[in-house]
Amino acid sequence: MRGVGRLTILRLMTKSREIINKPAAGHMNRMNVAGAVWVCAAQFFLAQVVAQSRWTTPFSLATNYISDLGNTTCGVYPAVTGKYVCSPWHTLMNVSFVLQGVIILAGAALARAAFEGPRRVVLVFPLLVVTALGMVGVGLFPEDVYNGAHVFSAGTQFVTGNAATIVFGVAAHRVKRWRAFRAFSIILGFTGLLATALFAQGYGLGLGVAGLERVAAYTLPVWLITAGVLMARARPTLPPPDNSFR
Repeated sequence: MRGVGRLTILRLMTKSREIINKPAAGHMNRMNVAGAVWVCAAQFFLAQVVAQSRWTTPFSLATNYISDLGNTTCGVYPAVTGKYVCSPWHTLMNVSFVLQGVIILAGAALARAAFEGPRRVVLVFPLLVVTALGMVGVGLFPEDVYNGAHVFSAGTQFVTGNAATIVFGVAAHRVKRWRAFRAFSIILGFTGLLATALFAQGYGLGLGVAGLERVAAYTLPVWLITAGVLMARARPTLPPPDNSFR
């Protein structure tokens, strides 16, 4: 009977442990979903490849900006110093801009609810919200129609998106299993901010001005996809079972 009593107590303790860990498991599930959402940021690259392929004139990664793919009319852009721009599949590119904003926002909302780590990590999420709104603005305000709003939206998301990766890398110093990713985040963010500053001044550094724009723009999607893979594969770490009654 004594053995049966011990077994009953052990089962009750195990059951209690499972109940206690249910919130943690729920948070982890949200993080997994957030990761899967952020992996979808790869659509941004795919949309560019498709839109570029539909151009009837040569498309240059060094001289044609990403925003050129979303221009709604054909002609010389900018009107005075620009080159001929004609993007037949501009709708696809502008939808991709908006969709990218939705992906950033949805993933951030899910991940915010799941994070139980350092408090400073939460600073990442307001930055990502602003970034998401900037991406949506880029798609809703094509450069050849609403240039002022387009430039403001693009510039904002360049800065806040890269700043978010730096903040994450610095703030998440207690997340030991992501040590390498934290360093990667900081390097990526500073690279993007530097590229943004140089691009804004008209420098190309051998890549062309549009090439440097891509460095500034691509750092965040690369970070989102990498973070997404890590988050989608994450599993809860449960405490070991108590065997003291065996």
